Amino acid sequence: MKKDTQIVLWRAALILGGLGFVEASVRLGWINPFFLASPLQAIGVLWSQLVSGNALYLIWVTLYEIAAALLISTVVGLLVGFVLWRYQLIGASYELFLAALFSSPVILAYPVFLVFFGRTSAAVIVLSSFFGLVPIIMNTKSAFQHVNPILVQVGASMNLSRQRMFRHILLPAAAPTIFSGFRLGLTYILKSVLGLEYVIQVGGVGMWLSDAAFRFEVGEVYAGLVGTTLLSILFLFMINHAEMKVRK
Repeated sequence: MKKDTQIVLWRAALILGGLGFVEASVRLGWINPFFLASPLQAIGVLWSQLVSGNALYLIWVTLYEIAAALLISTVVGLLVGFVLWRYQLIGASYELFLAALFSSPVILAYPVFLVFFGRTSAAVIVLSSFFGLVPIIMNTKSAFQHVNPILVQVGASMNLSRQRMFRHILLPAAAPTIFSGFRLGLTYILKSVLGLEYVIQVGGVGMWLSDAAFRFEVGEVYAGLVGTTLLSILFLFMINHAEMKVRK
């Protein structure tokens, strides 16, 4: 417990120290405020936009798109990853295809999705789901594939049913790798959602950043970045909390 507290304190000191240095640099004129807003200014702009502007609605749109894309990627990714592990021939056949899909610039196909779904959040959600899908599939397959055989033998010696074997042996042992896939998928989904919002102007924080940059409102740009960071922390906290529940 003491070590964990020290880690949290050191982490907080590093973050606060970096923010304090940036704040001082902007206020003392070492950095031109035209290019970089101070952290306090960014937080102040974000708060004013939340209270009297439309930032709360834009954040809600982005939150909805990220959550929907992550949910689709998680459900489909877990199912496909489990099937690829359960049936080794199918897994070996499609593993190279998934790796190629993961490395391909799928985002360049966004005009096709706009044709099918229109200039709506649906296009952002469906396309962003692809970015989270592949790492979740690959990590799920790898997680079950590398479960310690001794654990499986112990479960078999206790005459556990398939359901109990999966719940109490396979799932807890595979959970760390599976949730690593969730985190990686979330990273790609965040980038995709914000990037598509920025480019095709469908609403959300990405559109807010694009509009603020066009108007040279530096404070609003960094306020949007602060809001994006808070959303990332929220989703990572939820994933870590779910992992602890599964591993118990």
